[in-house]
Amino acid sequence: MSLPRYSEYKDSGVAWLAEIPAQWELKRLGYFFDERREKVSDKDFPALSVTKNGIVPQLETAAKTDDGDNRKKVCSGDFVINSRSDRKGSSGISSLDGSVSLINTVLRPRAEVVPGYVHQLLRSQSFQEEFYRFGKGIVADLWSTNYSEMSNITLALPSRQEQTAIAAFLDRETAKIDGLIAEQEKLIALLAEKRQATISHAVTKGLNPDAPMKDSGVVWLGEVPAHWEIKSIRHILDAIGDVDHFMPASVEKGIPYLMTGDLKEFVSQVSLDDCKQISHNDYFELSKKIKSAKGDVIMARYATIGTLMYVDVDVDFLVSYSCVTLKTNHSEVSGLYLFQYMKSDAFRQGIENQINTNTQSNVGIKDLQSVKIVAPPIKEQADIATFLDTETARLDELTAEATHGIALLKERRSALISAAVTGKIDVREANNQ
Repeated sequence: MSLPRYSEYKDSGVAWLAEIPAQWELKRLGYFFDERREKVSDKDFPALSVTKNGIVPQLETAAKTDDGDNRKKVCSGDFVINSRSDRKGSSGISSLDGSVSLINTVLRPRAEVVPGYVHQLLRSQSFQEEFYRFGKGIVADLWSTNYSEMSNITLALPSRQEQTAIAAFLDRETAKIDGLIAEQEKLIALLAEKRQATISHAVTKGLNPDAPMKDSGVVWLGEVPAHWEIKSIRHILDAIGDVDHFMPASVEKGIPYLMTGDLKEFVSQVSLDDCKQISHNDYFELSKKIKSAKGDVIMARYATIGTLMYVDVDVDFLVSYSCVTLKTNHSEVSGLYLFQYMKSDAFRQGIENQINTNTQSNVGIKDLQSVKIVAPPIKEQADIATFLDTETARLDELTAEATHGIALLKERRSALISAAVTGKIDVREANNQ
């Protein structure tokens, strides 16, 4: 969409605004908004959450407070913004009466501003950057901007009629962009379902649609090719285990130490230089129990249970005690096939009943050893692994394209909003087209 500029501009003298339409008015934010500071309880005023999607009712599962006037009152039409830099972008006009946590700033717009325009202006990336520039703090994650600081931010506002026109334009155009984003998100979800179904079918039904089938004797497996075997994982492994439950100290340069958050599909996808490093002595002592090596499968068994990684490089590293290493018996199963099988719905259902939920979700090594696995002949395992490498790579490429498309759409959305609310484009006639 090509939109004209205004016929005449003036220098605002403000870096984040730059030049603005000649008829727009420059004033401090405090001129257009009062701070609402009344403290209330969420027992009397329903708790609201300040999110990047705007102001929404607090989830029913969220903890409720019981210590009196500990929240800020919000009235319908108020603008609420999270003052913390680590919550950047969490703001919006509230359509509800309620209460928010004290870390938020609640603004009551005056008659000069149109709520819909304010919603777009104060949520724009350009304003957000200026908002946090006015803040202060010791560390970046705790950087915050209070009303006394933000009230001094210079705004450029057009007439109420023009604010209404800009708000209407942005509502319409951002809705179009949001629709396109939703379509791409739906495509990504469908591709993920297709990917999972492809893996699950290949490792339980094989690649030959005409192969004779038999009942596996396992409820969640159903029928499998007649010549395949059903085995417990312990019967296809040379070893399975974890390191001692000890957190070694970090060193500046040593042996990579992978924790659950570092796991990727393949070790080669992990930046081993950027993850935690431990001393050679700690590596030597901890790896005595079990050492991960090329061809092994690593699985997280706490919290993010089921996150998997295949060891495809021949380098020294150690995985934390939150993970388990599976070393395959190569005469029984290939590591790459086992890796693919453990991503299937069949495997996930197999371990579901083994999870201990007394504290945090986890599966014990002894329990894992008992999980059933479908074991085709070695040659078929290799064929299945090759097939899945090709198919998942194709689906992943399509997913990456859709993800990139979403990023471009979001950039377009952000740029359009900033341009409109700072007067870099004239959208008044666009509403009549």
